[in-house]
Amino acid sequence: MRTTIDIEPDVLNAAKEIARHRHVAVGHVVSSLMREALTGGAAESRESPPDVSVTGFAPFPDRGVVVTCELIDQIRDAEGV
Repeated sequence: MRTTIDIEPDVLNAAKEIARHRHVAVGHVVSSLMREALTGGAAESRESPPDVSVTGFAPFPDRGVVVTCELIDQIRDAEGV
Protein backbone atom coordinates (compact mmCIF):
# COMPACT_ATOMS: atom_id res chain seq x y z
CA MET A 1 0.00 0.00 0.00
CA ARG A 2 1.28 3.44 -0.82
CA THR A 3 1.05 6.33 1.61
CA THR A 4 2.98 9.48 2.34
CA ILE A 5 4.71 9.94 5.67
CA ASP A 6 7.45 12.24 6.91
CA ILE A 7 10.56 10.31 7.92
CA GLU A 8 13.50 12.15 9.39
CA PRO A 9 16.57 12.06 7.14
CA ASP A 10 18.77 10.07 9.52
CA VAL A 11 16.09 7.38 9.91
CA LEU A 12 15.49 7.19 6.17
CA ASN A 13 19.22 6.92 5.48
CA ALA A 14 19.51 4.10 8.02
CA ALA A 15 16.56 2.25 6.43
CA LYS A 16 18.10 2.67 2.97
CA GLU A 17 21.38 1.27 4.22
CA ILE A 18 19.65 -1.76 5.76
CA ALA A 19 17.72 -2.30 2.53
CA ARG A 20 20.92 -2.12 0.51
CA HIS A 21 22.63 -4.71 2.71
CA ARG A 22 19.60 -7.04 2.67
CA HIS A 23 18.91 -6.50 -1.05
CA VAL A 24 15.27 -5.60 -0.39
CA ALA A 25 13.08 -2.55 -0.91
CA VAL A 26 13.22 0.30 1.60
CA GLY A 27 9.47 -0.02 2.15
CA HIS A 28 9.94 -3.63 3.24
CA VAL A 29 12.59 -2.59 5.77
CA VAL A 30 10.45 0.24 7.14
CA SER A 31 7.40 -2.04 7.39
CA SER A 32 9.40 -4.76 9.15
CA LEU A 33 10.92 -2.31 11.62
CA MET A 34 7.56 -0.69 12.36
CA ARG A 35 5.88 -4.09 12.76
CA GLU A 36 8.62 -5.19 15.15
CA ALA A 37 8.33 -1.98 17.18
CA LEU A 38 4.52 -2.18 17.37
CA THR A 39 4.40 -5.86 18.34
CA GLY A 40 7.51 -6.06 20.47
CA GLY A 41 9.07 -8.42 17.93
CA ALA A 42 6.31 -11.05 18.24
CA ALA A 43 5.16 -10.75 14.62
CA GLU A 44 8.62 -11.29 13.16
CA SER A 45 9.03 -14.64 14.90
CA ARG A 46 5.72 -15.93 13.48
CA GLU A 47 6.19 -14.76 9.94
CA SER A 48 9.08 -15.74 7.73
CA PRO A 49 10.48 -12.94 5.59
CA PRO A 50 9.42 -13.15 1.96
CA ASP A 51 12.04 -13.94 -0.65
CA VAL A 52 12.11 -10.52 -2.32
CA SER A 53 14.70 -9.03 -4.61
CA VAL A 54 15.97 -5.47 -4.42
CA THR A 55 13.20 -4.42 -6.82
CA GLY A 56 10.55 -5.57 -4.36
CA PHE A 57 9.34 -8.51 -6.45
CA ALA A 58 9.63 -12.15 -5.48
CA PRO A 59 11.77 -14.01 -8.03
CA PHE A 60 10.33 -16.90 -10.02
CA PRO A 61 11.28 -20.37 -8.81
CA ASP A 62 14.31 -21.99 -10.45
CA ARG A 63 13.27 -24.09 -13.45
CA GLY A 64 16.75 -25.33 -14.24
CA VAL A 65 16.96 -23.29 -17.45
CA VAL A 66 19.00 -20.17 -18.03
CA VAL A 67 16.94 -17.60 -19.93
CA THR A 68 19.03 -16.13 -22.71
CA CYS A 69 18.23 -13.74 -25.53
CA GLU A 70 18.43 -16.68 -27.93
CA LEU A 71 15.84 -18.62 -25.93
CA ILE A 72 13.53 -15.61 -25.91
CA ASP A 73 13.94 -15.25 -29.69
CA GLN A 74 13.10 -18.96 -30.16
CA ILE A 75 9.95 -18.59 -28.07
CA ARG A 76 8.93 -15.44 -29.98
CA ASP A 77 9.42 -17.25 -33.29
CA ALA A 78 7.44 -20.28 -32.07
CA GLU A 79 4.60 -18.08 -30.78
CA GLY A 80 4.61 -15.78 -33.79
CA VAL A 81 5.29 -12.70 -31.73
